[in-house]
Amino acid sequence: MNPGKVSEVTYKRAILKNLNSKNEGVKPGVNAANIQLEDITAVVSSNCILKTFDGCEEFYVQRSINSICEKGGVPKSLQLSITMPLEFEEKEVNRMIKNFRKSADSHNVEINQCNVYRGTTEGPIINIFMIGTTGNLLKSDSIKPGMDVIMAGTLAIGGTSVIAERYKDKLEGKFSGRFISECLELKDYTSTEKASAIAIDAGAVYMHAVSEGGLFSGLWEVASCVDKGIQVDINKIPIWQQVIEIAEFMDINPYLLEGSGSLLIVSPDGYKIEESLNANGIYGEVIGKITDNKNRVVINGDETRYLEPPRGDEIYKFI
Repeated sequence: MNPGKVSEVTYKRAILKNLNSKNEGVKPGVNAANIQLEDITAVVSSNCILKTFDGCEEFYVQRSINSICEKGGVPKSLQLSITMPLEFEEKEVNRMIKNFRKSADSHNVEINQCNVYRGTTEGPIINIFMIGTTGNLLKSDSIKPGMDVIMAGTLAIGGTSVIAERYKDKLEGKFSGRFISECLELKDYTSTEKASAIAIDAGAVYMHAVSEGGLFSGLWEVASCVDKGIQVDINKIPIWQQVIEIAEFMDINPYLLEGSGSLLIVSPDGYKIEESLNANGIYGEVIGKITDNKNRVVINGDETRYLEPPRGDEIYKFI
């Protein structure tokens, strides 16, 4: 079994059918939920760090912020729930909390709760809960067949940055110092906050921040949340040379690699969003459409490939 989210089949069979909720947040593939309060709409998201690595605190805080932004929200506060092994060193918790505090401060987000437990776990397991507000909630019921699917950002930035940091010594035997530096700098491109704001202004009706499982998982999840089909042209998916080189060297499928830094956007006028993104220095490309069937396909010239349900993430092979 692969680490990560349970399969969609398991989720629908054992979890979704037992939930007494019509909130969009329980739909397969949705990264955040909304709660209507008296005069504001709150947006909440959660992430779980199953395996820690250097820099994981900032990485997952940013990923949680991306989830808030995909709903048109602004992040406000952060809650942490940490389970440590029965025997652990206090300095390890001290280091993690300092890193979370540094990350939260850099994003102007307050940590308003932090619980730490001991449990029968081999390593730390960290649950992150991000809370925000929105005045422009985007919901999946706005998605209609024929709408464009736009990708903001480029493929597999998040996962590639983590692997480059963790395997820097190995990469030094193959690549130049300048190339490795460029790979390490990819962590600076994992935010989708700016792209989300631009897309909303340009007419986005729905957004999905790519994360665990990579782009192919993200495409599947967009289709799942409205029970429609999706068709994309693989040759229109933007990918940086650094990602290609690392994927080939480490024998990774980049389309299945953690994809923080890219955003899938649905709109009736995708080319308007593409133009707006590019005008503001963000890669933007119309890569496909929502279809009125349930087929989820990737086109490569004359070849058609059917997407498979998400089955984990390539990143777990390397952390």
